[in-house]
Amino acid sequence: MIADRIDPAAVPPHHRSNASVFIADAAVTLRRALVARHGLERGCEAAAEAVAWAWEHLDDLETMANPIGYLYRVAQSSLRRGYRIDRLRVDLLPDGVIHDAHHVDHDLFDALRRLTPDQRVAVVMVHMYGFTYRDVAGLVGTSEAAVTNYVHRGMTRLRTLLDRKDLS
Repeated sequence: MIADRIDPAAVPPHHRSNASVFIADAAVTLRRALVARHGLERGCEAAAEAVAWAWEHLDDLETMANPIGYLYRVAQSSLRRGYRIDRLRVDLLPDGVIHDAHHVDHDLFDALRRLTPDQRVAVVMVHMYGFTYRDVAGLVGTSEAAVTNYVHRGMTRLRTLLDRKDLS
């Protein structure tokens, strides 16, 4: 994995403290959004790719108005390069975790899988992690109105699915 090859100690000292804080925060946000969109395995891999890119391109990131949004697009590009047809299923949690955990609402995870990727990211980032619509819009590179639409339609669809238990 690329992230394993990056040594933060190799970053010049004047960049290291601010960069470490930014990249650590960005990594959490990226991983959350990418897992919501692409599933656990692919989302984590893409987030690691973006973090590795961030360490290699600190000077470029410092000049950007929306560096985390750019890193999200770096991760998306990484996923497109490695896209395979057998990875269409979105696994939000590994199968063993979902079946063995009593505190996990299986119906909710099944319903989340049925949303469009844009709806799933918007709903998860806003309602699970407390991001504002503006923050999500900046992260995924869309308008605040689009995020509002994704959240509204996603929540409507979730309510319908969970009320009917029509998850098969």
